[in-house]
Amino acid sequence: RVPVDPEGREFDLGTVVVNFANVGWHFGERVMRRVRDSGPMMDYEGVRRCVKTLAEDKHMTVVGVIYENNWAVDRGRETRTVPSDIVRMCEASGGSVELTPRVDGAHHKSADDEMTIKCAYNRNCHFLDNDNYRDWKKGLGTEKVRHWLEKCQDFL
Repeated sequence: RVPVDPEGREFDLGTVVVNFANVGWHFGERVMRRVRDSGPMMDYEGVRRCVKTLAEDKHMTVVGVIYENNWAVDRGRETRTVPSDIVRMCEASGGSVELTPRVDGAHHKSADDEMTIKCAYNRNCHFLDNDNYRDWKKGLGTEKVRHWLEKCQDFL
């Protein structure tokens, strides 16, 4: 029997939503040893390795979330677009890359985190990020999504 969420929906344990910005930033900082204020921190090589592992090795459907026009490095060059090989890997897995619009204001400073949560809620699936979403459990505007996050985060 497949486990269900508080709404009775079966979990899709073969799908994962990945916050590309946070995965790439972590890779840039920890693996590439980039320092703040010296260019983009995010490195798509970390995203590439993550997607390859999830899609090809784990046979999961991968949905990536990233700000549109996100400033990053890919193979030593600055870019503001998701590399085509990463998009292809996501699409070949049955997933997609979802671009988060840039919205000004303190209330929207983590719109990519909100998009990651909502994409995972809509698919009722795993999500991968380095944020523990403590603040989102209180501040998420949609009650049913907030309840889902509170009850399902540890499982997913």
